Amino acid sequence: MLLRTLRKDSQKHGYLIQDKMISHRKIPAVICFTTEAIFLKYLAKVHEFNQFQQLVKQSLAQDGLLFDWLVRYPFKVMQYADVWYKLLKVCGYFEAHPLPGCYIRQLDIKGVDSKFIEQHKGILSELLTQILPETHYHIDISGLKHSGFERRYGLRYDQPLIRLRILDKSLAIHGLTDLTLTLTEFKQLDIPAKTVFIAENKITVLAFPDYPKAIVIFGLGYAVNLLADARCMQKTDLYYWGDIDTNGFSILSRCRKYYPQVQSLFMGQQTLDKFIALAGVEEQEKSSKNELENLRKEELILYKKLQSSLVRLEQERISFSFIQEQLKSCLSSPEYLI
Repeated sequence: MLLRTLRKDSQKHGYLIQDKMISHRKIPAVICFTTEAIFLKYLAKVHEFNQFQQLVKQSLAQDGLLFDWLVRYPFKVMQYADVWYKLLKVCGYFEAHPLPGCYIRQLDIKGVDSKFIEQHKGILSELLTQILPETHYHIDISGLKHSGFERRYGLRYDQPLIRLRILDKSLAIHGLTDLTLTLTEFKQLDIPAKTVFIAENKITVLAFPDYPKAIVIFGLGYAVNLLADARCMQKTDLYYWGDIDTNGFSILSRCRKYYPQVQSLFMGQQTLDKFIALAGVEEQEKSSKNELENLRKEELILYKKLQSSLVRLEQERISFSFIQEQLKSCLSSPEYLI
């Protein structure tokens, strides 16, 4: 039945069948399409192929650097066939105006609105990477998280906000001690602080005791890498205070990648032992299972214990009087903190 249908369809679709003899029987061995048109008609892809050819011709007319990408990803071209013309217009704009330094909303591209660009960042990033010279985008930035598209191609974006408190009134800025700055403003902040604390809990930051020549920053969790290269954190005594759990040490390790001098604060075995009655349990699926490279010996030992025990002591479980006592002792001996 199948062989009969195959031979019948060969007359209908115009393909040739080459047989071979097996046990004195003719069995189809090769199906041959003598022309491209016959093959496309058989696949019912004549329209799509013509459309693909037109899109490729249009693309290469604008920028020949797209050739290799077009060959590798023909199905992506067809996936975006209905909007391909708009994608090329956006690419052409960035070629003519690299690193524009404005918001997407401010891009003036005829026939293309900002919502279109917002919705097509992924494919646009692939195309722009192909056509732009490396000097016209930030090659070290990848992915779309944390406004990755905007940062990679020199656009302005809604920056993360960094909140900090100045713990010494002599460092107050026009009388202000509680500040919220954009990330760029924070990195440029020039304040003569000698000590910088980073704490994850908001109320902990708000209640943090006064400390000479110091500021405290409301931490960003795993986004702590955003604090890299901040002027006010260079050449200072730097302390990170996270929860005593696997994620707290994972964030500490990440922070130390950018600031090797950072010390852990209230994250030691002694602090855990003192407040163990108030400790809880970390969720297994949310715990860190990674090998951490930037922990010191005693921190690594505790981290491995926490991986197996899943004990979790949150910052707010530690008494305020203990914090005050420890910070007071630190004034005479910076290594006293535990």
